[in-house]
Amino acid sequence: MTESADDEEPRGGLFMLIDSEWEPTDEAPDPPTEAVIGAWLVSPDGVRGRFQPNPVYRPSKPGSPLDPVDAVLGLLANGEIDADVLPVVLRDVMFGVAVDEQGSAIVRSAPDGAPAILVTTSYGHRARVDAAGWLDVTLVQLAAALPVRGVDVLLNPGAPASMRVLADAIRAAAAES
Repeated sequence: MTESADDEEPRGGLFMLIDSEWEPTDEAPDPPTEAVIGAWLVSPDGVRGRFQPNPVYRPSKPGSPLDPVDAVLGLLANGEIDADVLPVVLRDVMFGVAVDEQGSAIVRSAPDGAPAILVTTSYGHRARVDAAGWLDVTLVQLAAALPVRGVDVLLNPGAPASMRVLADAIRAAAAES
């Protein structure tokens, strides 16, 4: 987004996140849909909305992050950033909660054995989970639906950077959003 010299109102639009391996050419200056990881909708007054993953994004290489949360989880797993970054990016996405045939959230054991609700941060992670359906929720909605104790959240089950996040951490992040 840019502002003109005569201070026009900013225009809304999309702020797209493009696969880092994609390069423009003279013949194809714009990225194909499959190279767009997702986008943030920007309102006419310049306010950025939640990240919306692209359901047809195809990573250029195995293990490429599918969304900002996935990227942060990978950096955390490799010890490259501090954990205080995670709550910030969690506030900015829509989550997919795996549900059974009755529409109830699926609870399974996380890799460490703790019970957890299966939650994804983009469409590409859903294929790894055997679920009858998906419920799209915000962080606040996810936090409100969690039991008081005993069940955490498993982000991106089966992904290279899957992570169990404590329910209290989800609630704290939601309270700050």
